[in-house]
Amino acid sequence: MNMVVPSYLKKGDTIAIIAPARFIEVSEIKAFELWANTNGWNVVTAPNLFGKYNQFSGSIDERVSDIEWALKNEDVKAVFCARGGYGCTQLLERINDFNFVQNPKWWIGFSDITTIHLTLQSQGLASIHAPMVMQFNLQNEFNETNQRYLFNALTGNTINIGLRDNEILNKSNFEGQLIGGNLSLIFAHAGISKMNNLGKVLFIEDLDEYLYHMDRMICSLKLGGAFEGLKALVVGSMMEMNDNVIPFGKNVKEIILEHLGNEGFPIIFDFPSGHDKENIAMKLGMYCTFEGNTFSQI
Repeated sequence: MNMVVPSYLKKGDTIAIIAPARFIEVSEIKAFELWANTNGWNVVTAPNLFGKYNQFSGSIDERVSDIEWALKNEDVKAVFCARGGYGCTQLLERINDFNFVQNPKWWIGFSDITTIHLTLQSQGLASIHAPMVMQFNLQNEFNETNQRYLFNALTGNTINIGLRDNEILNKSNFEGQLIGGNLSLIFAHAGISKMNNLGKVLFIEDLDEYLYHMDRMICSLKLGGAFEGLKALVVGSMMEMNDNVIPFGKNVKEIILEHLGNEGFPIIFDFPSGHDKENIAMKLGMYCTFEGNTFSQI
């Protein structure tokens, strides 16, 4: 599928903040607003951004309404999700009917926002897997790096990620359309529609899952054909994995190698994207290349 690529941002453009999952406080968007304004972008907020409905930012109707508001707002060139958590799957039945390609703009987020990314990919629209609004409040040694890569993704600059120190199985150069996101959401989404990843590069990451469930997801996705015809598998951060009283006996890397190590395609481990402190932006739906030790997107 040929992907529609939204226009890259320039100074004076407007970006919107929505909260399609867990609620967010007013104080949690200040650092992001400062960063956006420093780059010359205007920030607008969705009507229900600061709502609360149990753990969510609003009811299903309210959150769907905010996505539709951002989609139809002609001034908005990019839409940042405030945070993840859980909630986007509740919206899937409704947002599947939205024509995102008719008014293309960048949609940015990760984790639970994978549901939106997969919806956009199914319609043929590129999007950005990257830190969300609340991450701008987190102070760590990768803040500047994360923000630089995000700026480059939003403005059309080349993304080059050096992977010299990464463990890579079946190492070889490759290129292909980059897809994926959070493994748990990919697993849930695969139950709705069979994945066809022929010739693509699949990225996965996850947080706070049980090791036995990681094994279940990899096994089930393999049976469903998710790994057939892949050009490569890119494994991002796999954070805070849990085990049972009786140990499962394998870590995430060993689980992946057991089920996919003989498939023949390159598998890159510890890619710097996901729930860890280093969370480098990538453009989903667009082509990527790996040559030598460098992963790149134009």
